[in-house]
Formats: sequence, structure tokens, C-alpha cells
Amino acid sequence: MISVVEIIGGMALTIAAGLLVEQLVYYFSARTGRSTAGVAMIVAPVITSSPELAVFLIALLQGKADVAWGSIVAQPFMASTIIYPVVLVVSAIFWALRRRSTPVPHVHRRVALPLLAFTIPLVPILFLHPERYGLYGRLYGALILAAYFAYAGRALGGKAEAGESPRLYLRNPVLQTAASVAAMYLGGEWLVGGITGLGASLGLDETALAVVLVPVATVLPESIAGLVFVARGKDDEGVGVIVGEKALYGTFYPGLAMALGIYTLEPAAATALIIAVVISLLEAAAVWRGYFGLTAPLGLAGYVWYLHHL
Repeated sequence: MISVVEIIGGMALTIAAGLLVEQLVYYFSARTGRSTAGVAMIVAPVITSSPELAVFLIALLQGKADVAWGSIVAQPFMASTIIYPVVLVVSAIFWALRRRSTPVPHVHRRVALPLLAFTIPLVPILFLHPERYGLYGRLYGALILAAYFAYAGRALGGKAEAGESPRLYLRNPVLQTAASVAAMYLGGEWLVGGITGLGASLGLDETALAVVLVPVATVLPESIAGLVFVARGKDDEGVGVIVGEKALYGTFYPGLAMALGIYTLEPAAATALIIAVVISLLEAAAVWRGYFGLTAPLGLAGYVWYLHHL
């Protein structure tokens, strides 16, 4: 029971921290004169996606490498199995409400290229077993980490649109930053403790639990902006936001873990990666045809199958 309370409390705190951090990104964009997308792309590994980073670092400090790696594998897995269907459901609901012209999001082919670019780097990870290819794994991690920063650096070229600086919930940027960091730390600590305790009491795999539970509090809040665009019929913008998040999940976090030598390819992690790669590649093919979300049934089936085989 205590483990369940810790998990719920950790999720609530990480969601609250994510909301505070997302507002800070817009605030810093207005202050620095850089585009919101560019600031988010650079700051995201430290701020926008800090709940994942917090869980990862806290798990490492506590010596729980399985939970740390599971929290990273969770991101592409949840994006391909849960986020795609959620986009399709939102699109269908607002089409029924006559707020959209089509029940399925229509996007341009250019959206497929980033989706492929952020999925393909996950494929070699499946073959770089650390017990045999530890050095190559570290080098590959450093390579995809550098690729992410090169991609993010280009995004900083845009200028912010003229407008007022958004008001912060806590009024003061230093106070709001401190509050978000505190919420992330406590939320991450509770999540790691709850996942570990639940796994031990039920005899379940800790990595698999991290794959299933951590993203509920970390992935979905980051997708809200994309869902709002889709609800308004702005499919390219909405899908672009969601696909852009895969840059983090397919390059930055796996690259960081591999460069540090913190990754495993035991069944739970490998299975989650395989599901994410297969579904994302199929989704890229669907997007190339002009549609998004056609893999939703397959994604849900993959998620249910994974839960059943924990």
C-alpha cells in the first residue's frame, strides 16, 4: 500500500513540476528573444523533460540501474503505444463536435522525416549488448548525444515573436525554478521508491514497471500542447510537436545512458524498444501517405501485450 501511495504522490509531483517548467520555457524565450521551439529544444533535456532526468539520476544515485534505464526506454515505448492512439481519439472527438473537418489527422510528408530520424537511432541499441560491446555502446551513445545537440543548435536560429513576457504562476522565475526542481526531486524519489517496493512485493520486473508507470506522469503532460493543436485542426503543428519530442526519447536520453555505460538489454527493455521501433516505423509510413495515427490499434495492442507479459 505504501508503494502505491509513493507512486501516486510521485506522479502528482512530477506533473506539477512539468507544468511549472513548461511555463518557464516560454518565459525564457520571451526574455532571451529566441524562438520558443529553439529554447525548448535546448533547455528541454534539463527543464521540459526534467522529470525523466530526475528519475534517471535519482535511480542512479540509489544504485538502481534497471529503474534508470527503464525510465528511458519508457519514453519511446509510451510515445508509440499510447500517445498515437490518444491523438487519434482527440481528433475523432473534436471531429464529432464539428471542431475539425476530418476524423483522422492529415499531415504533410515532411513530418515523416523527423519521425524516422528519431526512431532509427534506437535500432543499433538492440545489438550493442553491454557485456560484449560496452566500448562501442559508449561511443554510440556519445555519437547520438552529439547528434541531438547539433539538431537542437540549429533550432536556436529562430527569433521570438514580439509579445509580452508570460506571467509565471509563482511570479518569480528563481522561485518557480526552485519549486519545480524540488517537486521533480521529490516526485522522482517517490516514483523510484514506489516502483522498487511494488516490484519486490509482487515479484515483478523493476525495469518493466518503470516502463509502464513512469511515463504516465512524464510523457502525457508534455503532449498536451500537441493535442490542443490537433483539437483545433492544426494537424501539422500538433503532430510536429509530438514528433519533436521523440528527438529527446530517441537520441538525448539513450545517448546519455549509453555514454555513461548505464544500459541493459534484458528482456523487458529490449521488448519495449522493439515495440517502439516497429510501431514508429509503420507510423512513419502512414504519415508519408498523409495520415497520422493509423497505427493506434497496433500500438494499444502492443501496450496491452506488454502489460500481460510483465
